[in-house]
Amino acid sequence: MKIYPAVYSVQNGVVELLIPDFPGMMIEGETLVQATEKAEKLITAQAHLPEPSDMKNTHLVEGEHVIMLPINEYAGKNTKRIRRNVTIPQYLNDWAKQSGINVSQVLTDALDQKFKTTI
Repeated sequence: MKIYPAVYSVQNGVVELLIPDFPGMMIEGETLVQATEKAEKLITAQAHLPEPSDMKNTHLVEGEHVIMLPINEYAGKNTKRIRRNVTIPQYLNDWAKQSGINVSQVLTDALDQKFKTTI
């Protein structure tokens, strides 16, 4: 996970969000939440994510505020499904079949959650 500083301000009722590490990227939203969600989508779509800059070098003017924007650099990347052989106990396989549980989906969800908590 990379955490980028972002500068926001409110102009005429619109939230403007600028991420200095992505020159020219100006995001607008009705709320700060909406603007940050748009920024996350735009940033994760980039081919390369630069290292986050140090906000100590940024000068703010009146009305500007800084937030830190956490970006999971793997979000939305290479979501192609691959076949992977795993070994589980027979009783778990039987329970999964009887319950109609998709073991591949359970494993995907568990790995996704594990990485979100460790990155």
